[in-house]
Amino acid sequence: MKGSILRKRYVLIYSEYGINGIDKYLYNFYSIKRKYKNSNFAIFMCNQFNKDYIIKIIEKKGYDVVYVSGTIKKCKKIMNGFIQNKIR
Repeated sequence: MKGSILRKRYVLIYSEYGINGIDKYLYNFYSIKRKYKNSNFAIFMCNQFNKDYIIKIIEKKGYDVVYVSGTIKKCKKIMNGFIQNKIR
């Protein structure tokens, strides 16, 4: 069993118009930090308890949630796959 009760979750999001205002909004109101940004993708870190709520907020703002993982490495791998294959 893991040592921490608050396990980190990384949320990979995409927008064809770019990731501009969502990072400041999430940090100011919900203390969710952006950990990585690459062109139209961004990775945000939250915890396991507020993950579902944060996903609803992100989708309500018009962004696509691509993947949710416990490691940032897996999110970067998924993101690089999308960029290389130009799926989006």
